[in-house]
Amino acid sequence: MQKLRVPFNRIIFSIITVLNLSLSFNVQAMNELPEMSTSTDKPKWEAGAFVAVFNSPLYPGAAETQSKFLPVPFVIYRGKRLRVGEGGVIKAMAVDKPRFKVDLSLGAAFAANSDDAKVREGMPDLDFIFELGPEVSVMLNNTKESETWLNLQLRQVFSTDFSNIDDRGYIFQPEISYQGKHLFSDNDSFKATFSSLFATKKTHQYFYQVDEAFSTSERPAYLAKGGYLGTEATLVNRFKIRENISIFLSTKVGFYKGASNEQSPLFKKDLNYAIGLGLKWTLYQSNE
Repeated sequence: MQKLRVPFNRIIFSIITVLNLSLSFNVQAMNELPEMSTSTDKPKWEAGAFVAVFNSPLYPGAAETQSKFLPVPFVIYRGKRLRVGEGGVIKAMAVDKPRFKVDLSLGAAFAANSDDAKVREGMPDLDFIFELGPEVSVMLNNTKESETWLNLQLRQVFSTDFSNIDDRGYIFQPEISYQGKHLFSDNDSFKATFSSLFATKKTHQYFYQVDEAFSTSERPAYLAKGGYLGTEATLVNRFKIRENISIFLSTKVGFYKGASNEQSPLFKKDLNYAIGLGLKWTLYQSNE
């Protein structure tokens, strides 16, 4: 197992916590939903507060869930060559074309206490997870009201307790993304995605392996393997209440039947779901 020492604990903690708050499922999906309009009618930068509450499973295929409340500051920058925080985390506009773009794909998941999951009692806690890698997107279709994209994402997975960073392998996530307007009302926009996840052995081991030291009569030892992790469908809706205030509703359903490690004693449910509610409030923006 590769480990990286973190010399500036508090700095790393602050950076990763912001990523965590910004990129965990509900906040990530909400914050990445772009306006279906050109950037010329938007300010060059804006900043404000994003507040979200959500409930999600402890890990894919888990029987238990956890709830979180997230107050997060945000900054959006819309430059000619670089954009931050809109339609992606960091986007290089030099390679952004009408039907093709290259972006940075990020993901994160909160730490989970093993005592909160009956099946994991006595095992090590699951640390905070963050993922980082490239994303290549190709537009499949676009109209005045909608866009359809094929997104190919490859991310390296890390876990951390904020003193060490551990390598947890790789995730490959091909995704179909559809975004449009007016699903429920005249002032809403939405984004729906459908994706499959494939992960290396290290990633699966983190969630599903049971070493001999932690085996019991009800939790036999299990050696995890790489492969298919699951399929996820996500729907995010944004309702613009005022020019500077938007409300987000987020739902995700995970289908894990047929996953490579569904025989693990830690794998308990073929179907998981997560729900979230968020509010974005722009407090400051540029005049340009």
